[in-house]
Amino acid sequence: MKNPVTFDLKHTNGSSRNIIIEPLLRHNLTNTGDYKIYKTSLDNESALFTETLEIDEGKAALADSDNPDYLGTIVLEPMRRQWKYTGELLTSDEQQQIATYLQLQEG
Repeated sequence: MKNPVTFDLKHTNGSSRNIIIEPLLRHNLTNTGDYKIYKTSLDNESALFTETLEIDEGKAALADSDNPDYLGTIVLEPMRRQWKYTGELLTSDEQQQIATYLQLQEG
């Protein structure tokens, strides 16, 4: 996967939450197996996209630790069919849904 995608996380109560999965790529555009996870503005939970633009091309990008939409990072280890989540905001079930989706994409 080379482009960010939106994904719909399903909850046990029947609700869902849209997220953005952004692959981190090497300079030659090959996948690193690392993916950043963000809230989307599709479900109006995003704070980042509803605020005034604070960055431009002359300034550094917003750090993940300062980004209210950042949900964490998932790293896939395809040889062992394992994954690791770094973050505190996604449940185990949400992490598993994302990892399963990514493993199918990398297939």
